[in-house]
Amino acid sequence: MSTTSRIQLLYDPECPLCMQFQETVGGWDRDGLIARIRLDDAELLARLTPEQLEAAQAELTVIDRLGNHHHGIHALRRLTDVLPGLRRVSWAYRLPGVTPIISGVYHAVNRRRRKDGPCLSCGQKWMPSMKRSRRGRG
Repeated sequence: MSTTSRIQLLYDPECPLCMQFQETVGGWDRDGLIARIRLDDAELLARLTPEQLEAAQAELTVIDRLGNHHHGIHALRRLTDVLPGLRRVSWAYRLPGVTPIISGVYHAVNRRRRKDGPCLSCGQKWMPSMKRSRRGRG
């Protein structure tokens, strides 16, 4: 980890959603506080245990300066604490009901990511059903 980065964001280079997310985070990280690291990086693979790698492949993962791994909604919370534009609203996690709502949204997105095919916004072409495509033909 570079001396200026506060956390490392691990991402899957094979996942279009993960790639888009890490690019967005990189755009917001004007201070260079987040090191974005591919899950297939040789140096990272040498440091992680097989269990840590499997957990990182399963969901969003960040590693802080102390080497603690944060997954899922906890990783989002750590990113909120570090990103300049979101730091001002990180207090919202302490409001009743906010964490369960964000957790529900995160889990819905993660379920979509893990499905066999990508979501429509990840590049999969929408194909109309055969029944629908034959309508209107004489």
